[in-house]
Amino acid sequence: MKIYSVIMTAKTIFNPSLMTNLDATQVGRIGEYLVAAILSGYGYEVHHTAGNGYDLLVMLPENAGTIRVDVKTKKAATGARLYSIRKGKTTTFREYEAGICDVFALVCLEDMSVSFEKCNDYDGKKSIYINRLLHQETCPYSTWQSSIEDT
Repeated sequence: MKIYSVIMTAKTIFNPSLMTNLDATQVGRIGEYLVAAILSGYGYEVHHTAGNGYDLLVMLPENAGTIRVDVKTKKAATGARLYSIRKGKTTTFREYEAGICDVFALVCLEDMSVSFEKCNDYDGKKSIYINRLLHQETCPYSTWQSSIEDT
């Protein structure tokens, strides 16, 4: 195991150079735990799921229902913020179909950007693009609130 001599701060807690050996599943799992922690911090009860077309199940207060969250994660802040929302594995991808989940959580680990989008807005689409600077300045709580309206 290689030992790194890096001073970590809140801004550099997710350093891509320290994540070079992580595969896509591991990067995705980190994003899921980050989003679960954020939503828990907002006071929601959050449960992890496996293989249902979404990653997190968020319990709304006062038994008002649940929100299914599909987390999409990038590790590096450079490059386009293009999040694939296609379903399937390897060569059998298909476009996103409304009804599979309620909210997409879009995460960039390096700069800790998180925003939420209503899934129904992307029916039949392959990906979601977000401007990097806009994503970095977006308030996760505001986008969460707007993404769960009318659910």
